Amino acid sequence: MTEDLEETLRELGPGYREVADRLFSACETPGLFRRIAFSARPCWLAAASVAAIAGFAALFVLAPSRHPAPPLSASGGEYRLALAVDVASIREMIRTQNADGSWKTDFLTKRNAAALKGSEMAEARVAYKKAMRNLRMRGVL
Repeated sequence: MTEDLEETLRELGPGYREVADRLFSACETPGLFRRIAFSARPCWLAAASVAAIAGFAALFVLAPSRHPAPPLSASGGEYRLALAVDVASIREMIRTQNADGSWKTDFLTKRNAAALKGSEMAEARVAYKKAMRNLRMRGVL
């Protein structure tokens, strides 16, 4: 194995080491990894592919995000509020509701109204009624 592959396997843990060892042991003649990938035996290529995939998976899954999450009001966050029906998102929906009971679009108004429908909060029930009244008056429902 190459030194880079050895280092990657040390970082990933013993489970990945066992898989790579099994793939390497399946080779007819163990030895150094050939310099040109096309002339290498298929089992060596399979072992290197498994290690590379595991490395990329660890890189993208385990690496912390370099960019903080945008605020809910930026980049369409208002469309995600209805998915998380916790107290904070319900309060944010109520805060961003227009005076006529709507939100930015009809789709968003329907979606937020559906999310507010099952809430136990008194403010949420009022916001739900306002949204439904708005949708009925405009002929959307």
